[in-house]
Amino acid sequence: MILFLIAFFFIFILICAKNIRYGIYAIIFLMPLYLWRFSFFSIPMTVLEIMVYILFLAWSLSKLALLLKQIKLKSKLQFNNIVYNTIKRKLFRDRYLVLNVGIILLFLGIIISTALSSDIRSSLGIFKGWFISPLLFFIVFINVIKKERHTGLVLTSWFASGVIVSVVSIFYLLIGDITFDGRLKAIFLSPNHLAMYLTPAFLIVVGFLLKETKFLIGNLIFSGKTIFFRKKMKVIVLLIIVIPLYFTYSYGAFLGIFAGILYLIIKNKDLKIKSIYLSGFFIFLFLGLIFLSSNKFNQIIDSSDRSSFHSRLMILNATGEIIKDNPIFGIGPGTFQKTYLSYAGKFNQPYLEWAVPQPHNIFLAFYLQTGLIGFAGFILILIWFFYHKNIILSHLNKKDKIGDVSVAAEIYIINVLMIYVLVHGLVDTTYWKNDLSLMFWLLIGLAVVNNTDFYRIKSKK
Repeated sequence: MILFLIAFFFIFILICAKNIRYGIYAIIFLMPLYLWRFSFFSIPMTVLEIMVYILFLAWSLSKLALLLKQIKLKSKLQFNNIVYNTIKRKLFRDRYLVLNVGIILLFLGIIISTALSSDIRSSLGIFKGWFISPLLFFIVFINVIKKERHTGLVLTSWFASGVIVSVVSIFYLLIGDITFDGRLKAIFLSPNHLAMYLTPAFLIVVGFLLKETKFLIGNLIFSGKTIFFRKKMKVIVLLIIVIPLYFTYSYGAFLGIFAGILYLIIKNKDLKIKSIYLSGFFIFLFLGLIFLSSNKFNQIIDSSDRSSFHSRLMILNATGEIIKDNPIFGIGPGTFQKTYLSYAGKFNQPYLEWAVPQPHNIFLAFYLQTGLIGFAGFILILIWFFYHKNIILSHLNKKDKIGDVSVAAEIYIINVLMIYVLVHGLVDTTYWKNDLSLMFWLLIGLAVVNNTDFYRIKSKK
């Protein structure tokens, strides 16, 4: 196993040496490798983390080599250009002020919360794996991914990973490897984890399918058969993802999908395209109605005191009490389970659910585990994300002819993905896991790249 691991990392080093972008695509495609864990000098690690560290080191060394080359040539102008391209061009401009402040506050909050944590080892592990590692990936991403075709390959790598996981999950389904309550979890720890991994891939395929339909007219005469075939393949891929996604019975995931489709309906003014969105919406509405007959739904709406709904209410009440006692600095990342159990004596009724590593809400999770400072940073990052995406869309919708119109479709996809994360995050924690945290910073990175590319093109007009 050790030799295989060494060989794997060696191959990944070669990929990064060939092209840093290939390393980014590989990490996105192989996000489930966070499940492969080991210890390095008694420090818990995952394969995904090591891949990110290798990527960051390879990028840093490439920049250092370029820097030394320019110093050797004694070209101060070229040296300044390197600094400008690697730092200023992406982040340190006025339009990134809110994002920069948000990131600083988020990390300041989690550093303080970690320092005051009752379980410093667990908090440091989460800080390392779910914040530092994604941030390093984010830094490399915004400096390497620069063009629309690059972001297209990023999204393709993302949904391709979802397709592979879907195929593996279908195998688990066929052999009957499901949870005690009849839900599919496949290689993940829970059905909700599987749903949170597959849903973004599903939404990307939907976005690609609608994007191709929207721009079909201009290419139909020249390559109609090719486009038709590609469209059929995307429909097949969509069905492959839908099957395991359905059997997770994750209502949070489908609530997020509904929210994303509603966003597309509201924002798109093209009636023809709107009819396509509506058709998709009613298909999923139909699937939702099918779910009404499932045992899980009956458990949720059960009026007894032991329903899933009542269990979530108890967790919410306990979370509220924890926040009251820790309103500024929170409790530290990774300590919710322990703190939650310590509050059991404050309630008249015993907990219905005892194994609760997270508070089942992304906003409460950030508040509790990064404190008020970190939570404020998280909100600022979201404000920047949606504000600048809407500015770009408003320009494109006015037909300013800035860049390719397909940029708008890509921005719609990115917006829908973030909407999904936040809506599903109302009933689950769609960040606090290795792959999910990387997905979040991947979305922020895509937003930065789109934003930078948009203003670069606009400045040339």
